[in-house]
Amino acid sequence: MRIAKSQYDHGYHFSRGEEGKISDTGTFDFLVSENADGVPFQLIFGQQIGEGIYLNTGAGVRQLLGISPEDFTEKTFHDMIEEIVPLSDDIPADLLISRRKFINGEIKNYRAEILVKLPGGGKKWILDTSVPMIDDKTGMITGAMGILYDDTTRKHILEKLIEVRNKADDNESLKAAFLHNISHEIRTPLNAIVGFSTLLDEYPDSPEKRREYLDIISRSSDHLMEIVDDIVEISKIEAKTVRISREKVNINNLLSTVYDQYRFLASEKRVVFNYVIIPGGSDPCIYTDSYKVTQILKNLVSNALKFTSEGRVEFGYNVKEKYIEFHVSDTGIGIPTEQQANIFTRFYQGDSTSKRNYGGTGLGLAISKAYIELLGGDILFTSRQGEGSVFRFTVPDERVGE
Repeated sequence: MRIAKSQYDHGYHFSRGEEGKISDTGTFDFLVSENADGVPFQLIFGQQIGEGIYLNTGAGVRQLLGISPEDFTEKTFHDMIEEIVPLSDDIPADLLISRRKFINGEIKNYRAEILVKLPGGGKKWILDTSVPMIDDKTGMITGAMGILYDDTTRKHILEKLIEVRNKADDNESLKAAFLHNISHEIRTPLNAIVGFSTLLDEYPDSPEKRREYLDIISRSSDHLMEIVDDIVEISKIEAKTVRISREKVNINNLLSTVYDQYRFLASEKRVVFNYVIIPGGSDPCIYTDSYKVTQILKNLVSNALKFTSEGRVEFGYNVKEKYIEFHVSDTGIGIPTEQQANIFTRFYQGDSTSKRNYGGTGLGLAISKAYIELLGGDILFTSRQGEGSVFRFTVPDERVGE
């Protein structure tokens, strides 16, 4: 094949040495037909980058880059490039340096991911894989031949895999912190149960002391059961074995039950604690999972009281279009901005150090969010550090008798 002489004036016939060659008709033996997954090309270098000539460019360049083969020039392609990511250490990201090394024979196989801006305004990752093209008379490298691939899908999959790996690493770190903290959480009520059970024998004639110790043992037992229940429940959630059991639920009665469970704790902390219902009319009843809605409210109210040392904790509900919206508000310490994105993450705790000020397994909010999603609702919150938080969650308004 006769080709106009390049700037190197090395003659007319080009080859890839032992790896491949151009036949006399000017067709690459290894690119006889266009690869279904890529666009073959032959580039003759010019004096400067952007002055080269593409020959025998595959018709697929139109689909790949939105440019017809006859309009595809090195300058056009160069102007589209926004970023180059070499796939080996010997390939510089700087196009001028890599071209010089390519011509000098220092790069035997060019492989790079290239981000290009398409004529329509979109962007696409291209995989450029090419080898030197050599003048068989002079042995000088005068061009390159290779294939351009659409690399967008592969890049997207790779990014997803990296994201999954990072999440897995984060989960392992969270689980390690959880196991460290859970051992402390379990030991605390166990120590109380064992210790005060022993002390009961030392006060056989003191009913007051025995009642005090029995109360501590009872509360510690309840606390231990709550921890065990959380661990079992998060395991069932991860195994996707949790099921919804719908029944007739009186919302006002449900709120009253939660209030009765925590009013003594609130009184001990001297925190104003109350719940609000919609005044007037009959008690509203809906079909939902009574246990799960109760557990969600208990988790949110328990957190609100835990993180509120003074002020107010309030919970209640409102009827929205197609939903019942429950809310729990407090005037506690609030949630730092940098922690807000993670509060529903399983095993996550804002303070997971051994000297943390607040107990807990770090599972309550994760369990609550999973329950709410199973019920067909949603949860959101607003919080400012030092001013408190407001959590709101919804369940479908499936009224009884309507």
